[in-house]
Amino acid sequence: MAFFKDLGNKIGEVAGDAAEKAKDLAETTKLKNEISGEQKKIQQAFVDLGKLYYEDIKDNEEGPGVELCGVIKAAEAAIRELESKIELIKNN
Repeated sequence: MAFFKDLGNKIGEVAGDAAEKAKDLAETTKLKNEISGEQKKIQQAFVDLGKLYYEDIKDNEEGPGVELCGVIKAAEAAIRELESKIELIKNN
């Protein structure tokens, strides 16, 4: 009879440990999701900050960021050209 009592105790301990681990996993997952949300806020703030900075320096002819501004301006021109081609296709 002691064997079954010990077996029951062991099963109870294992079940309790498993439940605790599941609870810890759920809490860890929740915290990781919150971290991810905060990281997304940071990324968006960097994007918004970059846009503000770009607006301030886009017309400068020298200084930090001029090359990147050139990349943005070239990409914007390419987008306008591609959008014009789309309009031509739609109008035909």
